[in-house]
Amino acid sequence: MTKCIYCGFCQESCPVDAIVESPNAEYATETREELLYNKEKLLSNGDKWEPELAAAIRADAPTDNFP
Repeated sequence: MTKCIYCGFCQESCPVDAIVESPNAEYATETREELLYNKEKLLSNGDKWEPELAAAIRADAPTDNFP
């Protein structure tokens, strides 16, 4: 999380919705190590935000209901 500038370009270009930004935009920590995410931390973070992210992805999805 130390290199990300939260621009969203990676999320927009990911063809399978594997990269998503969570609504959490505050990453204040006591140490730099707390900003490093391993696989377990990424998976638990994904489980925490999954319902909200899934709803946001559905809301942004294109529809076939064009006039």
